[in-house]
Amino acid sequence: MNKRFYLVLSILFSFSIWIGIALSENYFVTITLPLKVIDIPENFSASSNIPQQITLKIKAEGWKLLPFEFGKKNYFYISAKNDSTTFTQDLYSSLEINSWFDNTIKIIEILPKTINVQILKKVEKTIKVKPLIDLKFKKGFGLASNIIVIPDSILIKGPVKEIDFVKEIETIPVKLFNLDKKTEIICELNSLYGFENEVKSVKIVLDVQRIIENTITEIPIKIRNLPENINVLLIPTTIDLTLKGGIDYFIKFNRNEVSAFTDYNEIIKDTLGYIKPEIIVPTNFTLISYKPEIIKYIIKKY
Repeated sequence: MNKRFYLVLSILFSFSIWIGIALSENYFVTITLPLKVIDIPENFSASSNIPQQITLKIKAEGWKLLPFEFGKKNYFYISAKNDSTTFTQDLYSSLEINSWFDNTIKIIEILPKTINVQILKKVEKTIKVKPLIDLKFKKGFGLASNIIVIPDSILIKGPVKEIDFVKEIETIPVKLFNLDKKTEIICELNSLYGFENEVKSVKIVLDVQRIIENTITEIPIKIRNLPENINVLLIPTTIDLTLKGGIDYFIKFNRNEVSAFTDYNEIIKDTLGYIKPEIIVPTNFTLISYKPEIIKYIIKKY
């Protein structure tokens, strides 16, 4: 037992020495850091038309490189020096305000070397939320109504010259499979570079139901804009509709919410001797077909 213990201890000790020697060596690496402008005056914002990332080629000991891989997220900071103006920044001169940098790290190259930064007045705007969702349903199921997003719009803040170009914010893409019932999920919002928003996620409600088809018979056809001295006989006077929708909506279905009609002005323009009716169905239902598809008519004058 003691021999095994000392063997394991010897191996661990040897490994730690090897790691220590390896990490004390110098390495040439390329790292990419997100760019962040700091020291911006209140109610101002940096233009989003600047690089999102800075690429650095550096030489450093392995110990110094570990935080870039396993430590907290590092940024490449540049300072606006609390000035609301446009300036060109040499990135080499910004190294001193970055806490990850010290004189043991040798900078070989920074790309880009300089950037132009415009500090603009910060304004607000409300934009729509666009859900990015890929849905797969069990056989016979589907969405019975539109996707609900709560909230469906959010307030953003950003540079006055650029905010008008932002129309919507997307959620992080989500895939859902084998859906067969009402589902609610929380989706994070994608970040808009150069803009601020306090709302970071939204609730998405999916009205999943069994989808069925049903035939509604003998819906009367009405005639709009019919003069008082005119009578139009429709042949036939009713039609049958086939609708598709969620089973829960069919349970509460009211046939009085379905309407079929034609317009007298369209009848007198007709040269074929028949017309096609216009049909309005309730929200959350889809019209699949109707019979007959054409309606004949006879016009009588008093």
